[in-house]
Amino acid sequence: MRTLRTIAALTLLLLLIAPGLAIAQPRIMAGGGLSTPFGDFDSAAGPGWHATGGLQLEVPSIPIALRADGGYHAFGEQSPAPKITMLSGALSAVVILPGVGLGPYLLGGIGMYRRSVEDLDPVSDPGFQLAFGVDIGSGTGLQGFAEVRFANVNADVGDARFVTATFGFSL
Repeated sequence: MRTLRTIAALTLLLLLIAPGLAIAQPRIMAGGGLSTPFGDFDSAAGPGWHATGGLQLEVPSIPIALRADGGYHAFGEQSPAPKITMLSGALSAVVILPGVGLGPYLLGGIGMYRRSVEDLDPVSDPGFQLAFGVDIGSGTGLQGFAEVRFANVNADVGDARFVTATFGFSL
């Protein structure tokens, strides 16, 4: 009985959002910038860089969008600590705020983060992220964006927290 209710609820949800997804406008995004660890993670890694790519689905006249993105982070080495890299994948909700010329937005979501430390096996942990950004340019064609994102990776031995500053383009 419980399975039947779950299937019915998922079917109803799909029927409600299907018309919106049918007219959704996809945006392909790519960017890069600085990654800065802080808190306990700051003692193990130094500032580094990242590259990111994603797909955002927006429905015209609805101020909420969905974004799936992934990234590669290479943190600087803190002597004598080893090199730390991280792959991330996240699913987020984007709240689009009103603006003229610049389109501000807020982002929040969850993801998985795979940390690789030199000479150790990679570890994957869940986490969450919050961001503030602006879209530069409007209409169709190539646009720019700038974003500051806070990420918190829930690790067994202490959370890995870092902030990214990203500049990029979207189509």
